[in-house]
Amino acid sequence: MENVYDIIADFYDHDENWNMLLRREYAEGYIRKEAWKGLNDQQLQKKWEQIMMLCLYLGYAETFLGDMTDDDFIDAIAWCGRNISEFKISYDNVKLFLDTCGSLFVYLKSKNAITSAVAPKVAAERLLGDDSVLRVINEKGDFLPGEGFDDKFSTPNAPVKIFLNIGDMLQQLLDELHYYFQDKKFNMDLERAVFLYHGIFPEDQNEEVEESDEFWQCFWDYFLFDYHLLADDKTPLEHFYEHGSTFNKELVAELMKARLAVFSVDSINEDNMYLCTDFLTGEQYALNLPIEEEFDTKDMLFVGHCFYNNTMVMNYVRCLKMGKLARKRLYDMLKHCYDWYRIQEPEAKWTDFVSRHPMLVRHLTYIYSVYVKLDGFGHETSVKGYKPPDITVVDEVTKCIKSMMQSYHFSCRDINLATRLWKDFSYHESNAINKPEVWASGVIENFVRLNGVYNYSEEKVAEMCWQVPVSVLQKVADKIKNVLHIEKYDPRYCNEEGFLLMMFSS
Repeated sequence: MENVYDIIADFYDHDENWNMLLRREYAEGYIRKEAWKGLNDQQLQKKWEQIMMLCLYLGYAETFLGDMTDDDFIDAIAWCGRNISEFKISYDNVKLFLDTCGSLFVYLKSKNAITSAVAPKVAAERLLGDDSVLRVINEKGDFLPGEGFDDKFSTPNAPVKIFLNIGDMLQQLLDELHYYFQDKKFNMDLERAVFLYHGIFPEDQNEEVEESDEFWQCFWDYFLFDYHLLADDKTPLEHFYEHGSTFNKELVAELMKARLAVFSVDSINEDNMYLCTDFLTGEQYALNLPIEEEFDTKDMLFVGHCFYNNTMVMNYVRCLKMGKLARKRLYDMLKHCYDWYRIQEPEAKWTDFVSRHPMLVRHLTYIYSVYVKLDGFGHETSVKGYKPPDITVVDEVTKCIKSMMQSYHFSCRDINLATRLWKDFSYHESNAINKPEVWASGVIENFVRLNGVYNYSEEKVAEMCWQVPVSVLQKVADKIKNVLHIEKYDPRYCNEEGFLLMMFSS
């Protein structure tokens, strides 16, 4: 377990530029001085946390310790309240912060590092009333009217929320998430997620040994961030944010912004950040990667979740060696898949495609790193200029489709795609629709067949559709198919499982 001196060492070893704001020898000297007063390690870590917040403020305010006035300290507290997750503005927290800064300034003045130590004390007199009521700022970090401050004075916010102890918080949150989603009500989702992650290929072609620690680490990385739940099409993180209980809700909100990315590493900068290029979009960003500095990144593609304004990745990052020719073939294949998906979603960006088909991207990237020669895309469609219909208007057939498919645990996305199919057909069918359950059965039969995922016979589909006679089902299904010219893996209605089978079934 790290003590306060280990934490200080990590702080300065990670970025030596902190010395420009507060020299390491002064930071360690001050903490030792406090230790001599009898403070235990937990109390010393709390002191150090206040100093880290002060350093973060100095970096964003672009000022120095010796130049800080009492106005600056008031601004620092407001800024920390708005930007640092662990700092909640209250009378006691403000007092602790200013007491720590005050004793630090006294220490620094004794070392002739600054010329005056009064600024924190004056700020405390202005902020902390005798009645234990906070003045000048509110609990949100906003300045109260009539106090002589305005937005022009305030230091701009950080681009993302800052978490001082993000490593510990992440581990605690992941433990909470694992526990939450192992409830039996998520069993079907977990089974489906394992199929999408692991069930497409023969066992000897998978990336990890099933049931190994590596398998489960990567699986949970996929499930929490990428998988779409059956009931509402949201990711587990999004669902947990709305329905779960945690003290780390701000961190959940930040992680919900994470995106799956495939990227290469170009170089490492003076801050030990890896300069990366997104393989699909060409976007460039600097990442703090969990790899050793001497690790050879040449001809490597990385697959992982970028978050925190594209500066950090989750702990699980896959590194795959891939030459230039294989990279070109991989990009061409993913571009074909992207174009196929854009028939279904004409406005989709690369990020939308990756979000909707994360395992397709993961599987293809792995395969092209392993196999030297692969066939091309090999699929064609006659569908051109497709415009998705409005499915918000509910009719009797739509109600039947939803009821029938939900009873057999089709996903929310599947139901929406099947509803699209019906809406497309009803645009061409001008006659009044009788017996909505019959037309719903024809829609579901076509949806099942075009995706090729479900082992449902016509008889089973008829049973699913409230015992519609098989002969009637066949008749309406054929009519719908002929009117819409439905193809195998039709890009208008192909779901995630269908896309995977299209690409990987022999």
